[in-house]
Amino acid sequence: MRLLTLFRLPFGIAVLAGLGAAVSGSPALVALAVLAGAGIYVLGRDPERSVPSHPLGIVSPVDGRIDAVERIEDPFLRRDALAVVVQQGWIAPAILCSPAEGRIVQIWAGPEIPGHVDGERLAIHLRTDEGDDVVFTVSRPPLSRGPLRWSVQPGERVGQGQRRGLAGWGRRITLYLPPDSTPAVQSGESVEAGATLLCQLVHGA
Repeated sequence: MRLLTLFRLPFGIAVLAGLGAAVSGSPALVALAVLAGAGIYVLGRDPERSVPSHPLGIVSPVDGRIDAVERIEDPFLRRDALAVVVQQGWIAPAILCSPAEGRIVQIWAGPEIPGHVDGERLAIHLRTDEGDDVVFTVSRPPLSRGPLRWSVQPGERVGQGQRRGLAGWGRRITLYLPPDSTPAVQSGESVEAGATLLCQLVHGA
């Protein structure tokens, strides 16, 4: 299993510290270095994922569990929408994946987010090649931690399931999708970033 780039140096330092402690004959420092290295490895892991071949599919941006599947108003595009809410795991991989293939239209951050409330950190508007608008937000509930980064700018393309950022841990992800989309998950189901199909977009024949 690979490590995310951000975590490779800290992991290497922990390994070297453990070797140094072993040479110096300090069992307590060895144990401390092993624990630190194991923690960095768990939080910084970058697992291989098989992206499903669904041209009109929407995949999960993060690892976690489905918290809600409901039809509500999209506060960004002012439309009826199917909302899929994913609660990320507290020790889940930190990867943040693109839910669909297409082009980034707009990015909002912090107070720029329409209807911003405390804890909301990032919102991304993606338009698929078929013209469907997908908006997904990353919120930070109390106690959630870790880096939050998105590497693709407006006008640039993304692929379905591509790793394009870091989400940290314990985040809450809400996807706002066209209202006639067909859900592929239910509340309580576990999902994997870039691999689990959340819903299918519907186009007329």
